[in-house]
Amino acid sequence: MFTRHTVLALAAVLSITAFADRAEAGPIATLSGWGTRDWMTYHASFMGQVTLQSDGSLTGHWTIITFNDGEETKFCRYTRFTVNGIGGNGWSFDAYGVCISASSNGYYPVSNRIAIIDYGTPGTNVDYIDINYYGLVGVAVPGGYLQSGDLISAP
Repeated sequence: MFTRHTVLALAAVLSITAFADRAEAGPIATLSGWGTRDWMTYHASFMGQVTLQSDGSLTGHWTIITFNDGEETKFCRYTRFTVNGIGGNGWSFDAYGVCISASSNGYYPVSNRIAIIDYGTPGTNVDYIDINYYGLVGVAVPGGYLQSGDLISAP
């Protein structure tokens, strides 16, 4: 039978060990934030957070909403990701999810390549985004600087 002191000592050792393992692994790379991109008659908003795991995979969520002149609004949500490259303040990953629009009669699957560069503090023309889709359907955001928002690559 363990005494109260034995249990507390064991808990302290496990906590220190877990902290030491985490400290050796270094900080977790995370991309988070929101933004808007407007160009001519095309408009998009996006937001989310993705985190690079120790095994090299990405977890998180990403949302894109497009409301282009002459087109119906599309809402897309992504929860699966594949890393293409992450370094410094730049992120490139493939995102897999579903979209819906008024005429779609339900959700349809989409795949996108998302590239983001965090150039610093919030403001117009600071962070950069480019979103392209694979296949015949999906949403795209032509490459360019954000008009509002802040995408943060940390650490």
